[in-house]
Amino acid sequence: MTEKVKLLAIVERGKGKGNFTTFSTQTVENCGFGGAGASAREAMSDTYVALQEMSELKKEEGVTMPEVEFDFRFDVGSFFDYYPIDVTAFAKYIGMNASVLRQYVTGLREPKEETIKRIREGIDKLSRDLGKNLMVDRPPVSYVE
Repeated sequence: MTEKVKLLAIVERGKGKGNFTTFSTQTVENCGFGGAGASAREAMSDTYVALQEMSELKKEEGVTMPEVEFDFRFDVGSFFDYYPIDVTAFAKYIGMNASVLRQYVTGLREPKEETIKRIREGIDKLSRDLGKNLMVDRPPVSYVE
């Protein structure tokens, strides 16, 4: 049975457009993994390409790499690239200045820890609200008797 390893991998957005990178926080067989791309998804996909290439290289050396699974975590900019959430609407939802949040998302400004906490709490709140099954399950007029 093949060994399975789960690695934490960070997805970051650099300044400007199309500048996303990933990096694993641990190594396997003395190998770290990372990727780059024009979007968060591309950078994440490139991380798997790096893993495949390293696995093939290690195989040639007679080393069997374990099965690796990445646990991707996003910074503010890569989160909003990966998930199609309107930044302005989200800022309004959590009571934040939309212009400032856009600057965090694009990498023009770096949020402080308390700001990241506020954004995380907003994401958690949105997740809970969406999980409440707030959508009606039939046309609204059918509820009226």
